Amino acid sequence: MNLITDRWIPVIRQNGQADVVAPWQIAEADNPVMEIAAPRPDFQGALYQFLIGLLQTCFAPEDEDQWLDYWRQMPDAEELQECFGKVAFAFELENSGGPAFMQEHPDTKNHQEDFEKAEWLPIEDLIGGALSDNTRKGNKDLFIKSGEITVISPYWAAIGLFNMQITGVLAWGKHRVGLRGNAPLTTLILPYQTAQSLLWKKLWLNIITTEDIDLIPGDLGKNNWSDIFPWLAKTRISPNKEPTSPSDANPLQHYWPIPRRIKLKIEIVDGICDLTGEKIDKGVSFYQRVSDGVYYTNGWVHPLSPYTRSTKDQFPRPVGGSVAGEGFRQWIALNYDEYSDEENKKMRWGRALNVKHFYNEKPNININTKLWCFGYDATNANVRCWYESLMPTFDLPASGTDALKSHVSDILQIAYQLLDELIYALIRAWFRPQIDSSGKQSWNHIKNSINKAGHLSAYKSIDNDYWSQLEPIFPLIIRELINYGQSSGKPFHIYGDWLKKIQTYCLKYFDQYALNEAIEETDMRRVIDAKNYLMRTLYSNKKGIVGDTNEFIKNREKTHEV
Repeated sequence: MNLITDRWIPVIRQNGQADVVAPWQIAEADNPVMEIAAPRPDFQGALYQFLIGLLQTCFAPEDEDQWLDYWRQMPDAEELQECFGKVAFAFELENSGGPAFMQEHPDTKNHQEDFEKAEWLPIEDLIGGALSDNTRKGNKDLFIKSGEITVISPYWAAIGLFNMQITGVLAWGKHRVGLRGNAPLTTLILPYQTAQSLLWKKLWLNIITTEDIDLIPGDLGKNNWSDIFPWLAKTRISPNKEPTSPSDANPLQHYWPIPRRIKLKIEIVDGICDLTGEKIDKGVSFYQRVSDGVYYTNGWVHPLSPYTRSTKDQFPRPVGGSVAGEGFRQWIALNYDEYSDEENKKMRWGRALNVKHFYNEKPNININTKLWCFGYDATNANVRCWYESLMPTFDLPASGTDALKSHVSDILQIAYQLLDELIYALIRAWFRPQIDSSGKQSWNHIKNSINKAGHLSAYKSIDNDYWSQLEPIFPLIIRELINYGQSSGKPFHIYGDWLKKIQTYCLKYFDQYALNEAIEETDMRRVIDAKNYLMRTLYSNKKGIVGDTNEFIKNREKTHEV
């Protein structure tokens, strides 16, 4: 079984037909492939990264001109088949006595001894994050429930393994985290009209030219296949945290890391794949893992992930996947680089290299694009959630980005401030306050309880409803801010439109939900007081971005009256 030569990737073709293809068939011109149809959203993201990694490794364009040629016209499928075929030996799933895809190399000195002692674990561990024994025994398996998946196709076991190796989900004890930490955020550039675009174009937008490959950390002089696909050589084990740095590998190993020492058990079966419902004659029910895998450290920067860096950090740190759940609130950080020091450009937050390369290096292809952000929210030895979001991107000259970032920061500050006031007003309506000896009322005990509960709080729905309501408005506001450009002063007329929409939403939301909990007659006074509080804060003219915008709205309305 081979991931390059076999047909195993589920796709949708241009005529709407479902099909199963080998990787090279993404370039077929007759009834071309439009989209991947993975059985799970996290595997959808993994397959995109798998194919991007293959293209970057085997078919990277030399320069901008060649990138543009293949953007305009896909290569012949046979050409892609030949290029991918050169690495097929590295993608074997069954290889008795030899290396198998992303698994422990059999020539490791202590391989036999380590794996003879290792227990066989259920394959469900690899689907959405490997579980620790404590997680399973403690019934803390939030994302994948124990017992739901007992046997899957070897192809999907391989993608589960690939997904775990590239995301680092999950690590505990001496099972190493991934090359980009534990549960990183991935950001991919896509055509805005996704449904009408070929899969080829969705992938090609994220490919970096060979002349710019040195932007990825690593040693280009290390050009053995094992420097790219590390499972082809003896595993670099790390019982004492022996480091593997970018200088120890080719830059392309970023796409193919193996922090975990894993071995799949492929068996003859006569059954159904629990992921897809398809009949299979070979399946995987168990795998083995041992500790002390590759310890990636000292400055790996994955091309598909954004990074943060504080003044105390020696190396950038990957942004966590939970950021995808924040959607457009992270629009600035995911589309533009932010610096804490404009002189030495020590990075505070850097967008992913594929995003930066698209903006700065690729030729203008005159299409609208968007950013697809996805990743796990993971903590300790458990996956809590899978997040993904889409946000618009805009190609601006460098001279216009600073003003835009400042204006977007202002509208987000308005939104954050009024959300806090909406939540506080509802708390005041729903709960009795604590009263101190001076008669002063306080609801801090309620706010603290909600903050402590975090994403598990029942009141998180207020937050989710709020941002979901603003999400379709945000791109329209961005376009207005872009048109405003670098004009002097703040665009209060645009801020005002944004603020009024939020004010209207907050009042409607309060009126709809304020009485849900405050049902006693004696609570009505508290509800009225809370509503008055909300009105004062929504329409406040105190100094600040909200107050200044309210003052602008008031003056504009007076002018219209005159």
